[in-house]
Amino acid sequence: MAPPAGNPMLPSVDWQTAASCSRAFSRGGPRMSPEGALDVVADLHRHARTAIDLVTDYTGLVPATTVAVDVVDRVRWSRINIAGFRRLLIELGAEDAGANAPVSAAAKLTGVQTGAVLAFLSSRVLGQFETFSTDTGRLLFVAPNIVEVERRLRLPSREFRLWIAVHEAAHLNQFTAVPWMREHFHHLIHTFFDAAEPDRSTASGLARAVRRALATAREEEQHGPRDERPGADVMSAVTSPEQREAISQIQALMTLLEGHAESVMDGVGRTAINHVALLRRRFDRRRANPTTLQRFLRQLLGLDAKMRQYAAGRRFVDQVVAEHGVTGFNRVWERPEHLPTETEIDHPEQWVARVLQGQGLTAPGLAAGHG
Repeated sequence: MAPPAGNPMLPSVDWQTAASCSRAFSRGGPRMSPEGALDVVADLHRHARTAIDLVTDYTGLVPATTVAVDVVDRVRWSRINIAGFRRLLIELGAEDAGANAPVSAAAKLTGVQTGAVLAFLSSRVLGQFETFSTDTGRLLFVAPNIVEVERRLRLPSREFRLWIAVHEAAHLNQFTAVPWMREHFHHLIHTFFDAAEPDRSTASGLARAVRRALATAREEEQHGPRDERPGADVMSAVTSPEQREAISQIQALMTLLEGHAESVMDGVGRTAINHVALLRRRFDRRRANPTTLQRFLRQLLGLDAKMRQYAAGRRFVDQVVAEHGVTGFNRVWERPEHLPTETEIDHPEQWVARVLQGQGLTAPGLAAGHG
């Protein structure tokens, strides 16, 4: 896909500042001896290879290419994602790969904000299939976070590491075994940015998002989380109607992918992991009980929506698999038109009627033919 001539709505980012700030703001990981750290790295590499095989057998999705597996610390995770973001902006025509222009104050400020966000996320992410920084994507495991969680929750290390590896291997298979998936995902990202309205004020939208996120975090601290609430993330405050349509498609896709990975990690776990019920129970408790600061940041960054994606997507996948088997569910990977809409995620019977029973060929609003 050729990059657009230019997108003035995309922010200029001083990536050097972003990297410096992410490093400065990152918290140290759990204490480990050098030998212990090397053992964790080797263990995660070993579990990744096992997980890819287990996921392939369980799902029937066979990776079409070999993907690099990297076990990283928090700073390295941020650097890889910075490289991915920069490559994405170059593809979008918002940044010149060879440019060496003076860095503006706005670019430095955006760099500070980007670095701060990445520093927070780098302490929370356990694993990731990162799709922007290379042509094939790469599988990442953030070793200090995995060790920190297994210690805090008192989880059996071997089983927990394999369980997490299965989740990320499911994402790897989704993007490498489904030939159109990566291009389709990138197309939706491009569509979102291409639909930006030049006269919208990002600064005022950000201010509104911050106020809403802080208010919601305070309310949840006093009264507990609510199952249904309006989105308080930055994107919802600064987007055009066309962008919100793109967001709906991205949201539906990510809900499917996350729900599928959740379903697979427990499906594989029932035969390959002895204490999968214990892992699930304690891990879900961790997700459900963030600190006040974490509540605020999750609201601001839209991460609470991601938490709901896990549950909604998994319900969709589990119901379809229970009623039509893995083979029936795998019709979803045949072409982009078979992806569920947000409405179908909540009502799997509508997806079944459209895709499995042939009552209509194209979901309303779904971009087709990009893969």
